[in-house]
Amino acid sequence: MKQAVYGIIYLVVLGVIVAGIYFLFLKAPASCFDGIQNEGEQGVDCGGPCAQICPSEVQPITALGAVEVFTPVAGHATALVQVENANSGFAASSFDYAITFYGSDGSNVAVVNGTSFAYAAETKYIIVPNEPVLATSTRADITVSDVQWVPSSQLGLLPQFAFTNVVNVAGTNGYATVNGNITDRDISPFKNIIIIAIFKSAAGMPVGASQTELDSLAPNATQSFSISYPLVPNEDISATELHAYAVRN
Repeated sequence: MKQAVYGIIYLVVLGVIVAGIYFLFLKAPASCFDGIQNEGEQGVDCGGPCAQICPSEVQPITALGAVEVFTPVAGHATALVQVENANSGFAASSFDYAITFYGSDGSNVAVVNGTSFAYAAETKYIIVPNEPVLATSTRADITVSDVQWVPSSQLGLLPQFAFTNVVNVAGTNGYATVNGNITDRDISPFKNIIIIAIFKSAAGMPVGASQTELDSLAPNATQSFSISYPLVPNEDISATELHAYAVRN
């Protein structure tokens, strides 16, 4: 009986020693990449001490209304959609999107993939201009994926751009053109500034869209731009709407 008791004690001691060696020297320390919710994380490898933001903390980026599809030129289509980041405390440093064009029979005629970003509480437009399609497209939809959420302070406030000297021209070449200047009224420089022009009807409805891109814009600097789009029936060139988007350097 004594030998059995001593044997059990020895086994317990040995188990404690082995466990101590494992936890002290062999077991990998808790981290934000171990696939386990630990160390105060709010989810698996997210929240708490981890930089990765948990999906449960944020509202998804969503489309506001249907994707507008314009087909002023045969064999080509332009898509325009407004998306919203409703999170006031979180920005999307990047996200992927896919816009799928459909024909009149419901078939998939083109898919365009892209990457964008969204400041905290930002509503913005995404455009796919002049995309070649296999057949006339009547509608499109958008899916958003792989959103990289960051605290709103990481992207900062919305850029302060101003449009001046805007002139809308309905040219004799069959195109409507908007010319103007854009000024960076922010304290930050910007690269890859996307300027979107939304052309509208007399009733204020979008009838087309196009864009241009500037390489860079320094604080207080001004650059000129020009955007054209085919003239369509009932277009009110004076109602053209302008938007600019860029990430802080």
